[in-house]
Amino acid sequence: MIQRRNKTLIAAIIMACISGGMLFPAYGAERPAESYTRMHRESSSSTVTVEETHEKSNRTTTHSDISVQTPSASGMGAVLFPYMAKNKLPAPVQSLRENIRNEYSLNYEQGVLARYKENGKWGLLGTDGTVLLPASYKKLSYAGQGVFLSVKGNKTAYIDKTGTAVTLPVSENESGGPVFFQEKGRYGIRDANGIVVSEPVYKEILTPFSEGIAFVRDENGRKIAIDRSGKELFAVPYDRIFPYHDGLAEYQRKINHFNWGLLAGALVGSAVNRGYYGGEIEPLTYDGVKRGYIDRTGRIVIDSRLDEVYPMTAWGTFVKDKGLLAFIGRDGKYIIEPGRYEVGPGMMDDWNGMVSLKDKESGGLGVFSLSDGRQILPFQYEKVDFLGADRMFLQRGNQCFLVNQETGQVVHYWQETVKIVPYLAEPYAWCQIGKKYEIIDAEGKTVYTAPEGGIKVVSSFRHGVSAVKSGDVWGLMNSKGEWLIRPQYKEIEIL
Repeated sequence: MIQRRNKTLIAAIIMACISGGMLFPAYGAERPAESYTRMHRESSSSTVTVEETHEKSNRTTTHSDISVQTPSASGMGAVLFPYMAKNKLPAPVQSLRENIRNEYSLNYEQGVLARYKENGKWGLLGTDGTVLLPASYKKLSYAGQGVFLSVKGNKTAYIDKTGTAVTLPVSENESGGPVFFQEKGRYGIRDANGIVVSEPVYKEILTPFSEGIAFVRDENGRKIAIDRSGKELFAVPYDRIFPYHDGLAEYQRKINHFNWGLLAGALVGSAVNRGYYGGEIEPLTYDGVKRGYIDRTGRIVIDSRLDEVYPMTAWGTFVKDKGLLAFIGRDGKYIIEPGRYEVGPGMMDDWNGMVSLKDKESGGLGVFSLSDGRQILPFQYEKVDFLGADRMFLQRGNQCFLVNQETGQVVHYWQETVKIVPYLAEPYAWCQIGKKYEIIDAEGKTVYTAPEGGIKVVSSFRHGVSAVKSGDVWGLMNSKGEWLIRPQYKEIEIL
């Protein structure tokens, strides 16, 4: 292990997940209006130590150290990389997958298909295409567990699918645990039965309890971590600190020239899940926040004084130092060794544990495994898209490949430029060739071709349907190319 004192070192990454539909406009077409997704970052805290350390292996690699076999053939049936064995997934990745499975069909099972906009107001559509909740809300966004956050007039409220006011459900992690109470300007702790376990001595609550630990400001003004009984665990002398998530907490420090805004492109999640539940698949970007991560003992796992640290993901995060980019696991050890790579315009598939990176010298995109850091595709592609459903899209010149991510085999091949909307969790996707839109299956075979010029924008399929814009209005179409709802609404978003 190499220790690095009072210096910067690394930079981290961001993700793009599987969930709400990614919109795919025709060339020159406008994108739909804003979506009311909620930003979620993996929170953290900080530790008392002045020395920030992080484990690394005893070698530093660049792209020239990596040998990746280029296949002699790259057409239909070619194997671009060997079979990817299904290793045991890290606990945070298992949690991510479980959250996605739990939420993916919840609305549909309760009879809710989409939200729609008409005459400037939002409402809900049922699974049969009929209006479930009339469009009467200024804003209407999904908050998780079948609950919606609504704005009607000057009133904001949580409602169910019928418009009835409800209480936002509490996550399992938050229920049954200790809570803070206030008395004479100070805070104490009560257990789930209302019994006082710690007298009101704390000046400020920095975070609620999460995974059995909360952050507070004590009677002397010190920022500390405490357990459920109020026992001090360690100091957290940082500018900002956030709750634990899967054993790590984020801390931040202020730097005058950085903009303290919302995380751009950070992990997205519902208000209830607190998981890595993503909206659209987005390119990896750095948001400029000076952050680090500590474990449950207060030990710094990733140093905030590194040049760049990206928001944490289920697999780990990208870090950057002296122009070299690396990927560090949640235990603080390198997964992808430092090299002359660029994150943008790369993308990350946190479901399968793959990421695309750009080589600074050649300008080409390659693909790495987040399980062991291996480079599985060389830096020779102009575009790499992770599509969900174990499918990857590659482009090299006018050659385009649809690849099975598990076997590495090319399942379909085009000798012209195409664009594919992510499959996400469905067996069908839209494919755009010039101005022509087609629906393809998981093997790339065409099952429907839309009349040319009739479609302007499409979304990923979800529950067997896709939001489709024709002219200036939206409708819903199934995977056979049949209209469930003919275009008539200003906007539609499948839930």
